[in-house]
Amino acid sequence: MFFALPVLLAALLGRGAAETPWVGHDPGDRRQVAAADPASTIRDEITRLEDALRVEYSQLASLCNTNPSACAPYSTSTNTRRSSIPSVSSRSSAASISSANSLTASSSAATSTPASKSSSLRSTAVTISVAPNTSFPLSVSRFSTVSTSSSTTSSRTSTTTSSGSPPPPSTAAPSAKANSTTSTTTSSMGGIISTPSPPAPPAPGTPDPMASVSCETLCSSLTFPTGFDASPVSCVSYAANSTITITGGQAESTCGTSFVPEVDVCRVVLTVATSEESEVYMEVWLPEGESEWNGRTMSTDNGGVNGCVKFVDMQYVTSLGFAAIGDNAGHNGSSFDGSWFAESNELILDWAYRARHSSVVVGKAVVNQFYNTPAEYSYYIGCSAGGAQGMKSAQEYPDDFDGIISGSAASDFNHLQAWSGRFLQLTGSPTAETFLTSADWLTVQTAIFDQCDAAIDGVDDGILEDPTACQFDSSVLACSNNATLAGCLTDIQVTTVNNVFSELYNTEGELLYPALQYGSQVDAFRLGQLSGAAQGISRDWYKFAVVDDPDWEAVDMSQADYARADELDAFHGGVSAYSGDLSAFQASGGKLLMYHGMADPLVTQGNSQRYYLKVAQSLGLDNSGLDDFFRLFRISGMAHCGVGGISGAGAWMFGQNRVASVAPNSIISDLQDWVEDDVAPDTLTGTKFWYDTPSLGVQFTRAHCRFPYRTTYRGNGLDSTLASSWSCELIEDWQECGVGASPRLCNVDGSFL
Repeated sequence: MFFALPVLLAALLGRGAAETPWVGHDPGDRRQVAAADPASTIRDEITRLEDALRVEYSQLASLCNTNPSACAPYSTSTNTRRSSIPSVSSRSSAASISSANSLTASSSAATSTPASKSSSLRSTAVTISVAPNTSFPLSVSRFSTVSTSSSTTSSRTSTTTSSGSPPPPSTAAPSAKANSTTSTTTSSMGGIISTPSPPAPPAPGTPDPMASVSCETLCSSLTFPTGFDASPVSCVSYAANSTITITGGQAESTCGTSFVPEVDVCRVVLTVATSEESEVYMEVWLPEGESEWNGRTMSTDNGGVNGCVKFVDMQYVTSLGFAAIGDNAGHNGSSFDGSWFAESNELILDWAYRARHSSVVVGKAVVNQFYNTPAEYSYYIGCSAGGAQGMKSAQEYPDDFDGIISGSAASDFNHLQAWSGRFLQLTGSPTAETFLTSADWLTVQTAIFDQCDAAIDGVDDGILEDPTACQFDSSVLACSNNATLAGCLTDIQVTTVNNVFSELYNTEGELLYPALQYGSQVDAFRLGQLSGAAQGISRDWYKFAVVDDPDWEAVDMSQADYARADELDAFHGGVSAYSGDLSAFQASGGKLLMYHGMADPLVTQGNSQRYYLKVAQSLGLDNSGLDDFFRLFRISGMAHCGVGGISGAGAWMFGQNRVASVAPNSIISDLQDWVEDDVAPDTLTGTKFWYDTPSLGVQFTRAHCRFPYRTTYRGNGLDSTLASSWSCELIEDWQECGVGASPRLCNVDGSFL
């Protein structure tokens, strides 16, 4: 507890013996007073004690409010919530004066009620015992009047003990006086006990600066929910624009070495044991200062298969006022190295879901105790594997977040890695006759844009607004067909092109994964997808987690391997993250905002569009029904999450990360408006800077429509670089997904795997 109340009371009563004698009695003979006339003198003694305590607390409150350092000797850091002196905290104190002239005092934390910002003394419950099993419970308060009567209250006195446990809630009827600040109960002997109503607690998300502990002492007082074995490692304050140096496994795993927060933060480092052989490393960055925190949390993601806390995003969202939560997904490692899959399935379970849920629960507990109030809203933002992590949270832990931003989600993970690994088999090595060079893929790009750019969206700008509407005729590429392009391809290479843009099926003809979309092939080559080399994540996943054979090679991947991955999905914690049942998330009031680049070369956009259709089918909803809690935005010309500096030709900046924060429009603000004010976004307005360099100015803006609407140029000579020159038109056959549909997104019978 913050105050050594027994010492305070002892000092008070000791001083009272010399300076404030009890009326009509020898101040040194209190036993005689108590025993001689309990009916007449105890009431006077209670009144005198009440007055003395009130004066003492009032003086102490004034001192501490004007000179906090003077109160330092009286405080400790054992409380688990931010708290201050008794005159401003949510604490109640109990003093007991027994017939043996002994005085004891205890203070209990009313942890169910956050402290008020009021500087008034809330309540001090005093019990004076004059005989065995006989006591006088009362309330000492600046706002209450006390009447007492003898009563047998053994059960009542047991609720106020030195253990610090708060008494149970009163079941007494409220006072008939409408504006009364007290409630009354009647003892078994008819005595009236007056109890003041506590001031209203601060609203969730409103920090209580008058009830605070320092960042440095926070670690010593943290407690966590049952079932979460968390251990604080450090709690350190960093001033704005100072340097946070990353050390240990995170630095060794190329997660970054230093970061500079833009606001004062309390950096809390913890570990959470998830099994006997696994643990999660996590951090919580808490904006310091009453005006810095916006009352909300933002959890961040992990990209690829890495085990890196997303420090750069934590830096970003704390600058926006969020308390940031991040974790290492249960391991330390880089984005494209999946060798850790071989270590333990416990690590895979952490990565699939356990680390994220643990960090959210533990992180919220840290936030609650630091600010002495729970966050009003909790959010999540992630892209790629982080997008899939957000989907997994919505599917399995619907109460973890009020709002989720899931970008370019690498969901349906088993089939995604089968699809990604298959490209090596389709293109062959760089010396194979099936292989296309970077220049060859540029030739393919030219042909695609000639057929599908202006013809589909009305603007010849090198961006396919909707590549799913492109019906590309690859025969124009063949040298044998007298190709008129700058370059031409052999018939075998043309076959490779057709195969690269095809879906992945199993032996039963069921769709496992949608096709790569037209317009993304050049970046697919640059990022290694079509470069004639094995894809690291795909190779490591199947080698170590699925086939479990160190001699297995990606070029040998087979249908049997695909099937084995599906068989192991539950064992791997449902890593696919592709359940269409979002009913619990919908019922919780959560909002899922997904976006996906239409030129994504690593995770085809069709997979997110397929998921939208799967959720619609699972819940029996049309697009208007889904609009209430789930919206998907297709971002034309955007590649994959800005990976490797290849972000695409489209208007891809809309505040989704620190790099994109320079854009005037923010997806984070859009989500907040939806969650907090029920104002849902119909479009995401993206910005394209010249050469992705803000200092060079804006090249164009685009209002990206939510699916199933298509972003459509209005025509009539309007300036196509302005977002206002585009409208959203409903795709009439948006639910068509089977044979003959473009894109092909479901099985022959309309079902989804």
